[in-house]
Amino acid sequence: MEALPPAPPPWIEIYQRKHLDGDTALTTFQGLLIDEMLVPRGALESSDPAALTDATIAFVNSMQEEALLLPGEFAQEALWSFFALDYVSQAAKGGHVQYFQNRGANDLALKLASFGLKSMIADPHLALFNQFMKLKRLEPKEARKAAAKAGFGSVEAAIRDFDRQLGELEQSEPLKARHKIWLKSLRKVRVVPDEEWRASIARIAQSNPLNASRRAERERVRAERIAADPASLAVRSLCEMAGLRPTGLRVEGMIPMREAWPEGPKASALCVQVTTDFGPRSALFFAAGGMFKTYRAVLIEPGQALPVADLTLSRQAYSAIVTATRAD
Repeated sequence: MEALPPAPPPWIEIYQRKHLDGDTALTTFQGLLIDEMLVPRGALESSDPAALTDATIAFVNSMQEEALLLPGEFAQEALWSFFALDYVSQAAKGGHVQYFQNRGANDLALKLASFGLKSMIADPHLALFNQFMKLKRLEPKEARKAAAKAGFGSVEAAIRDFDRQLGELEQSEPLKARHKIWLKSLRKVRVVPDEEWRASIARIAQSNPLNASRRAERERVRAERIAADPASLAVRSLCEMAGLRPTGLRVEGMIPMREAWPEGPKASALCVQVTTDFGPRSALFFAAGGMFKTYRAVLIEPGQALPVADLTLSRQAYSAIVTATRAD
């Protein structure tokens, strides 16, 4: 019998080989290495769907931060889950505009979110996601025409209605509940006892042939970025004002200010999570005021009403910080 031709590679492998040049460990795509999702038994059996949501997010974070695997080197279903939940979480809390500020330049994240919603058969969520993306991808003039045709006075009004629809949808058909049903149906899910989950993640990390070289490269890149990155420099200044020594930072993107600082203005802020020698802090960068805006950066200690440090920024400095973090 004539041999069948080999199956085509997964789309994510094609995408990664096209976009990664292989010049360094962090840009060398190894192909699929781990084709399973590890889920703690307690999360799977919990009556609260959020427990399983948190577990799958923790798995993806561990694959990327601890195992140092690239998207496509571990089960892409885990990424479908992560980015579908990411879309709903961000857009439901801060609106579709905030979601696009954080993810609009990340084509891979947008594709994965779409695939996740489609795989979960979350048709109303997917329809809303696609409508929003279609509107954002149109030229401004065409977007205004599309909004007017749909009965809205502006593109902004149409997007506010997307926010309203998502809020209602999450009340009637929350994605977390659908996500749990979907995840329990996947053959790639491997359930492990709660006490074994951490050790299983560590074994995966040790099995990555490029783990050590990627870790070294990542630390070198981080050191170079900290030396020149405007957000890192501002965080360092805030920490110096508060008498703290920063030991690490992670950009979270744009969030509703009051998520991190309940007493702060009702506005969006760029959030950078900072680890220091005295525990975690949140650095928030935001614009305040009406026509004549002021630009500020504050350092927030969890549970404290007032910032532990406060900086006034120029408009140019604020723009440089926001632009640099979006480029990441």
